[in-house]
Amino acid sequence: MFIRKLLLFVKNIKNIILGKKSDPIKYNEKIIKNISRKGVKDCFTGDDSLSISGKQKLLQSDITKQAHSIIKGALENPETLLDFIRSKGTVIVKFRYMDKILNAFGDEEGFIPPKSGLKALIFTLLINSLSSSKLEVGFKTPAMFALNDKPINIYTLSHQLHLWLSYINDLPGFDEKTMKNFKNFWNTGPNSQDISFLSAEEMLSLKDIIAREMEALNFVKEMGREFVGQKNSVQKLREGKSINL
Repeated sequence: MFIRKLLLFVKNIKNIILGKKSDPIKYNEKIIKNISRKGVKDCFTGDDSLSISGKQKLLQSDITKQAHSIIKGALENPETLLDFIRSKGTVIVKFRYMDKILNAFGDEEGFIPPKSGLKALIFTLLINSLSSSKLEVGFKTPAMFALNDKPINIYTLSHQLHLWLSYINDLPGFDEKTMKNFKNFWNTGPNSQDISFLSAEEMLSLKDIIAREMEALNFVKEMGREFVGQKNSVQKLREGKSINL
């Protein structure tokens, strides 16, 4: 259901950008064809979605390879994932009721990009009052992993790990305004969004975070196929059955 909802969301944003729906604001293809954002040049043609630089594609491939290596090395001991994340300077906060605090801010367990303003101040105060892990109180939070204090589900964390790797490698889509827009539209459903008040640049930024989500989901799907297949093969060998190599 998550993947289906995400795909419908992508289609809706794309159709509005290309002016295929009757919306209060029409964005002509010529207007948005050459918008550049932080070194990323967007181009829409027909049914194609945004094109990105070859450098960014190579980086995406490298991120997936790195995530695969990290997850594979942590299969026997998922806690080592957290050690790796900490080694890169990212804060990890774990305590029993983390999910309830995150829900109040419209977030879910896993990777949380930086927050700012009053929301960040309230968030840090709540964390510090309830958790043994302390954050610097202020109007900006660091990038972090926020988790309930329970054993790690490596498959669930794999999705968040891929997103985090995209973030620390400076792939676009994680700025606070884009994340806010994404969560707002995601929560209202893919067919009930009014995005007529967004600029073309904001719409394209939404496509960035959607791309990051799709990359992470595809990674988890492929990883699941590989490791579940390996597990089944080992089980067959233990039972004395033949396997195809």
